[in-house]
Amino acid sequence: MSLDLIEPILFGLLAVMILGAGLGVVLADRITTSALLMAFTFLNMAGMFVLLGAETIAAFQVLIYVGAITVLILYGVMFTPQAPRSYGLFFQKQTPLGALIAALAALPVMAVAFAFRDSGRLPARGGDLVPIATSVFKDFAFPFEVASVLLLAAMIGAIVLVRRDEE
Repeated sequence: MSLDLIEPILFGLLAVMILGAGLGVVLADRITTSALLMAFTFLNMAGMFVLLGAETIAAFQVLIYVGAITVLILYGVMFTPQAPRSYGLFFQKQTPLGALIAALAALPVMAVAFAFRDSGRLPARGGDLVPIATSVFKDFAFPFEVASVLLLAAMIGAIVLVRRDEE
């Protein structure tokens, strides 16, 4: 098989998995299942970035979204007290109306998406790693570390606040 045939097949497969996992996030009964399906969606999005030739963005997608954000959501779920509720949420009763609104919103998006044509010229692949690495590890190293320490402090604070209520 040539590369011209493999890429559309891979794109279609990734698109189907993204849509399926996205629907699973919304329709799953358990919140942990939704969080894991969301991680699967992020992972498939990283595959889309690889197809686009943006390997660095794909790596960031895996590190930040699949790793950090999903773990943060799972910690939030783990520390949130779960109690059964006898009532349904408002949006759970509005499925037909929500489907209609989503379909109406998708029509102009699809019209614009199908209006684009290939330029016939693809940019060089993999040339963005050195400038991004230089920027992150030289120019913005200190703000990057400050942000990571603040996120760590926020997570520890959330754990302390949640655990204090249980005692």
